[in-house]
Amino acid sequence: MPINKSYDSDGETTTPRINFFGRGRPVHAILGGGKVADVLLWRNQKLSATLLFGVTAIWYLFEVVEYNFVTLFCHICITTMLIVFIRSITAEYFGWNPPKIPELISNEDAFREAVSTFHRRLNELLRKFLHIAGGNDPLYFFLVSS
Repeated sequence: MPINKSYDSDGETTTPRINFFGRGRPVHAILGGGKVADVLLWRNQKLSATLLFGVTAIWYLFEVVEYNFVTLFCHICITTMLIVFIRSITAEYFGWNPPKIPELISNEDAFREAVSTFHRRLNELLRKFLHIAGGNDPLYFFLVSS
């Protein structure tokens, strides 16, 4: 095992650092030396523990309980709507400022343009599909079917 001696500001040797597996750089430097390395090496313990707990909770929900993402998303949306509703009712009751919810204004022309673009591309896709399925392009037929 190579031993790297570290020196302090006076030039005197301090405790020798041992790098495992013959590395010349510490693991923190190999991992990039930033916030990701701090989290992976547990130097920022609160963030590392929070991340571990969050990933474990997600794993538990999806793998052990077999919860669906769509169901989870719907429950989060319903809970958010309930919180905003309770906040607006209590704000009115206590005289606080109600929560400011941005108003979504949809432009009819932009919507029509998006729908017509989607319709045009879907028709092109179906036209190509029928062209290939009709036997007019056997190379693409064999590439798709294999």
